[in-house]
Amino acid sequence: MPRIGFMLKRNEATNFDLLTYFEGKTLAFGVFEGRSGDVKRRFTVEMMGRADGSTLVLEEQFDFDDGERQQRIWTLTRGNGQSFTGTSADSVSEAHGGFEQGRAYMRSSLRLKVGSRQVAMRFDDVFYDAGGGAVVNRSTVSKWGITLGQVIILFRKA
Repeated sequence: MPRIGFMLKRNEATNFDLLTYFEGKTLAFGVFEGRSGDVKRRFTVEMMGRADGSTLVLEEQFDFDDGERQQRIWTLTRGNGQSFTGTSADSVSEAHGGFEQGRAYMRSSLRLKVGSRQVAMRFDDVFYDAGGGAVVNRSTVSKWGITLGQVIILFRKA
């Protein structure tokens, strides 16, 4: 019996420009999984990105499976070369990111509501151009260097 095989081809695409991708309307579906891999929350996100020169204002509306709603507005600004920075109202400090071949990345620290408190958490995001207008995001969430879990999101252009 002949063997049928295939080889995955390395993505030879140009740099993945995350800021251009988020212009206009984008829909997303995601989960937060805890350290043991169990799903803690599910959510959807409606996003609208408006570009103005080297700046993108990205409005995000999160709807969680438990009924909670959150809004975040990012201001993302292109830097020199393949870099960008970002801020939002709940940013602890300026986020830093960049573009690479077939992916983009961003590191940020955000204050999130946990019970009745606001807790600063670090997010290390990697965005992969999955093709066909889809982007997959994996974000490692940590506090004091301890990984708390991961957020996995699928973005689709509306």
